[in-house]
Amino acid sequence: MVTSTERIGNRVVVRILRDIDDLKTGEEFKTVLMELYNKGEKEIVIDFGDTNLINSHGIGKILMFYRRFKSKNGTIYVAPLNDSIREIFESLMLDKLIPEIKI
Repeated sequence: MVTSTERIGNRVVVRILRDIDDLKTGEEFKTVLMELYNKGEKEIVIDFGDTNLINSHGIGKILMFYRRFKSKNGTIYVAPLNDSIREIFESLMLDKLIPEIKI
C-alpha cells in the first residue's frame, strides 16, 4: 500500500507511506487521487511524511490532479516537506504552484 487517507475537517490528508518511484507505486497513487476527485473532494493535502523519493511517476500524477482539482475550484496542498522532497519540489518549481500547509 502506497497511501493512507484521513479526513481532517474539510480536507482529506493523503499520507504517502513509501517512495513513489516506479510505475506500480505511481499508478496506486493515481488511483487514490482519482477516487477523491470522483467523490467531489475539494481540498487534498499530500503528506510525504518519511518519504525520501518521488520521481516522474509521482510528480506527473500530482500535476495532473492539481489541474483537475483546480478546474473544479479545488486545491491540492502539501504538508510540511522533509528536506529530500523539498529539494525535488524546489528544483521543479512545484513549491511555487502547490502551497505548503500544516496539518
